[in-house]
Amino acid sequence: MVAALLEATALELGDRGLDGLTTNHVARRAGASIGSLYQYFDSKEALIEALLQQQGGRLMAVVHERLLPLLDADIKTVTRAILQGIFEQVEQDKGQRELVRNWHRLRSEQLFQTLERDMSEVCQQYLLRHVNEYRLDNLPATLFVLINSVQFTTARYFSQDSVLFSRDEVIEALAKMVESFCLPQDSRDNHHPR
Repeated sequence: MVAALLEATALELGDRGLDGLTTNHVARRAGASIGSLYQYFDSKEALIEALLQQQGGRLMAVVHERLLPLLDADIKTVTRAILQGIFEQVEQDKGQRELVRNWHRLRSEQLFQTLERDMSEVCQQYLLRHVNEYRLDNLPATLFVLINSVQFTTARYFSQDSVLFSRDEVIEALAKMVESFCLPQDSRDNHHPR
């Protein structure tokens, strides 16, 4: 029943938008009574919070799917591939796109913290494989800045009413940012002569 209700919530979000979503719509779409819905979720907000967590899990599945075949690739290639997967996931799912578009209006702090923690683990595993290529003085602080920069830039991109840059431009700029943060100082100096 919970899975059916969350699926109905995502579909209703995609069709009606956040402001048009009601628990009655969700219950009807799930083929459940409103009383049944309230046995599991006490409000529209509770449905949305549960959906946010589910969608966060789906995004992390995309990260792992994109990363595994590229574990030996350079960080810019890996970042680009992961971001392409995330952007595709959000663009293909109207409900998820509506959630991301409205992230600033939702109780999304827990989702961002979960994604930050999970991404930090993934990044640390990747960087341990490439310890001779990428030397970071303060790994926790660097990952905090990079992960949050990527998360919020991506969320902001999807929350814009009119898009100023193409998806590929944003992905490329983020991939370059991650690479430049992770290259050792002497490589950065050689990579970007003054």
